[in-house]
Amino acid sequence: MTAGLPITALPTEPFVYDYPGAHDAVTYELENRIADPDARIEAFMDRLLPMDGRVVADVGAGGGFHAVRYAQRAAHVFAVEPAPKMLAQLHRRIAAEPGEIAARISVLAAGAEAIPLPGESVDILHSRLAYFFGPASDRVRSCEPGIAEALRIVRPGGRIVIVDNDLREGDFATFLRDFGPDDLALADRLDQFWSAHGFTGTTVMSEWRAPSRKALGRVLAMEFGEPAAAAILTRIDGARFRHAYRIYHRQR
Repeated sequence: MTAGLPITALPTEPFVYDYPGAHDAVTYELENRIADPDARIEAFMDRLLPMDGRVVADVGAGGGFHAVRYAQRAAHVFAVEPAPKMLAQLHRRIAAEPGEIAARISVLAAGAEAIPLPGESVDILHSRLAYFFGPASDRVRSCEPGIAEALRIVRPGGRIVIVDNDLREGDFATFLRDFGPDDLALADRLDQFWSAHGFTGTTVMSEWRAPSRKALGRVLAMEFGEPAAAAILTRIDGARFRHAYRIYHRQR
């Protein structure tokens, strides 16, 4: 069913990343609103396979920001999320939506490695900055079990779309290299890993655009810590900067 490298067996427990946004729902919401504000990622996804009337699995759905957006167009959205605090945010968001939107979203309290859906039951699997972090390292375990599960539940002709940060292009890539653990060598390893599993990597240039420098600094502090956020702000004029996304995608 898969092209390229063999895929390892499923782990017994789901991978749960304790993302800072799980502990600060207000800042997490702000970040979702200022990152890719013109929905360029969605525009790219539509060029691969339009979402209208499709069944979508949003894996690592977090607080449901994108699941709710997708439910405005998709026939149904399965929001897959294992982290209890994120699930609480997700349920609150759905409960606040109009009935016709909420009815098109099902929450699955599960990890990417074992999604409780039948085989070939979704048209599009989307995951944004969640779980699918590539090969195993000292920080994460391999996402190969999740790839196997994605290939199981997506219908033939459907699409798998994995959204990651681009580590080569844009201002955010520079911040990751200067204030985080990532580097250009990792960018090459990620491209090689995804290519070996039949995925194509495409860079989509977008931006962060905040309502104020204070708001931008708040989100940067959640992602990088207070000292790094203060240093990053000295490099930025205004309240916006370029953020490139590396999107790994393949047809089932």
